[in-house]
Amino acid sequence: MQCGFASLKNKIKKSKSLYETDAVNVLRKPMNTKKIKNTIAKFKKADLSQVKDVELRSKGEKLQSKQGGFTLLELLVVVAILAIIAGAVISNMDGKEEGAAQATAVHTMATLENSMNIFSVAEKRLLPGGLDSLICSAGVSDSGGELVVDLTSLNGASSAVLSASGLTSNVPRVHGGLTNDMYEKLELVDVTSGALSALSANGLTSLRYALGTVCNATAEETIAGSAEDVALVDVTKPSMIFNDLVADDDEWEFGAGAAADFTDLTSMGTDTVPMAFFNEPEELGQDEEAVLAVFGVGPSADLGSVIARAPQDGNAPADKYSNFSIVVKVAECPDGSNIEDDIAGTCAPALWEDVGEDMEVIAVLDAGGDAYDDEIAEAKGNEEE
Repeated sequence: MQCGFASLKNKIKKSKSLYETDAVNVLRKPMNTKKIKNTIAKFKKADLSQVKDVELRSKGEKLQSKQGGFTLLELLVVVAILAIIAGAVISNMDGKEEGAAQATAVHTMATLENSMNIFSVAEKRLLPGGLDSLICSAGVSDSGGELVVDLTSLNGASSAVLSASGLTSNVPRVHGGLTNDMYEKLELVDVTSGALSALSANGLTSLRYALGTVCNATAEETIAGSAEDVALVDVTKPSMIFNDLVADDDEWEFGAGAAADFTDLTSMGTDTVPMAFFNEPEELGQDEEAVLAVFGVGPSADLGSVIARAPQDGNAPADKYSNFSIVVKVAECPDGSNIEDDIAGTCAPALWEDVGEDMEVIAVLDAGGDAYDDEIAEAKGNEEE
């Protein structure tokens, strides 16, 4: 019986992997007629109760009852739903809480990648607005109880990647902010107008930043004018830190962010904006010269037509930012240079090449900064967590 169980589990994992790959292949090259018919036949018999997202489950039920052919977008939804169901079955079989969380993270990352593909097809643009910058900045200020972004004060010198004054940890209830693994993979860069224009043209019409005091908040310092002292490590909803401020009777509840609007670049009053970039491109299968921007997919991300609620990484400690992030290829450094070692020299933003050409989402990262293949390796015990 043990062998039979293992065999069944392996078959489910193989099917799940195929479904996840299919969603990408539908966009890159057409599926043959036989494969499409088989996929739809499996979908018609699928148990949609495994799909927890009410809106997605409703779409699935409508598609199951459809009599005619499926459009490309509908086929992508079908494949995404099958991947979710397969992932849920794996999680239920694993038995161990840690293993189930790892399996859930893996299939959620794959589903988010598929969702980004669906988004680009449905919305005719690569990126959603309202993503999280993963940055605190003095450019965010309190204006009559509402946080706003002053673009002229939004720069690298007055900003920091989400952390407690540069301190991070992978240990629960220590420092808060990003996990240390994620923090170590990011570089804060002042993006120039060329790259910003390319990102805006591809859909990034706004980006959310957190209040500067969030990144140096201690037990003696308040967040967003709260009547109570709040340390970053004590923030109860760290994955909502970039949301709009919510307070009750001067008591801060959650959210310490505001959106920088990039829809009219000519009237911004500044030529540079700070963004976070991935400093290990080769880890993601890219050349060392690749310039890769990183954005958190938080609750304010404009993905409503595809995802009802931003997913979170269940493996992240309670005090850490646990939303998944996307990695976007923006440009290339000149030959022989890279963003980690040469950002102030030969890979300065003004020297970037092929800016905006073939821009694409190349990976989804978990809260620890790992991509899909790394997470698979961890789940199999082949890599240290």
